[in-house]
Parts: sequence; C-alpha cells; structure tokens
Amino acid sequence: MRTGWRRILCWVMGVTALFLALMAAFRMELGEDGEDPLAIADVAGVWQGSDGGRLTVRADGSADLDGVTRPGPDCGQSTDGAGRSYTGPAARAFDTYPDERPGIRFDHHGPATAKPFRIYLVVSLPKDGTKGILPQDPPGVRYTRSAGRQN
Repeated sequence: MRTGWRRILCWVMGVTALFLALMAAFRMELGEDGEDPLAIADVAGVWQGSDGGRLTVRADGSADLDGVTRPGPDCGQSTDGAGRSYTGPAARAFDTYPDERPGIRFDHHGPATAKPFRIYLVVSLPKDGTKGILPQDPPGVRYTRSAGRQN
C-alpha cells in the first residue's frame, strides 16, 4: 500500500512540475509580445499600403491620409462620394486597437458632416522592417513604412 501512495505522490509532483514549467514558458512568451512601447522613430515616415493607400506620419503629431479605407459607412463622408476611402489630414496618437498590438490612432473629421472618426494602424516591428495593418481594411492589405520624406 505504501508503494501506491508513493507512486501517486510522484505522479502529482511530476504533473505539478510540468504545469509550472508550461506556465513559465507561457508567461515568457507573453512578455515578448509586451514589447517596449512604440516610439516616434518606429512610426514616423511614409506608410504605403498594398491597396494603394498611403499614410504620412510626422513627429509633430500630425498625419496625412491618402486613399485609406474608412472604418464604416457613416464616417462623415458625402453619400454621393465614390468609394469608401478617406483622404485628408489627421491627428496622430499612440494607441492600441482592441485585441491587437500597439499602434497609431488617427483622428479626423469627415468632410461632409465634421463628425470625428478614428482609424487605427496596428504596428509590428519584425526584423525585415516596420509593417502595419488597418483593421477595417479587407484581408490581406498590409502597410510598409519607409522613413522617407514626411513633408
């Protein structure tokens, strides 16, 4: 009977050790996702979208958006305007889109209604350059940053 209790105790200790090792690995993985906050050097520049959209982000907190997908049908655009895109000035702020990585929030006013709207750029910093997505874009549209002219 003593052998059975020892076997159970060893089994419980082994399962507990395995569980703790997995939790430590999981926490370390989460720590990698919680990277340092974005800096202006990470986002300033020209972002070119694979769909033709363009974002010009400046260090002073301003930005220009050109042909960027609007986040919804009621974005302060004229109802007779073609397409679902926004072109114009915006204010930039660091923010995190819900359930995504950190990024930039662009605040702008629709030209037809002056209603305020937000467009988010979710930013990732892979080794091959800064990349981003606009959650409201169709799947597969990606933005790539170049530190080029920001006029």
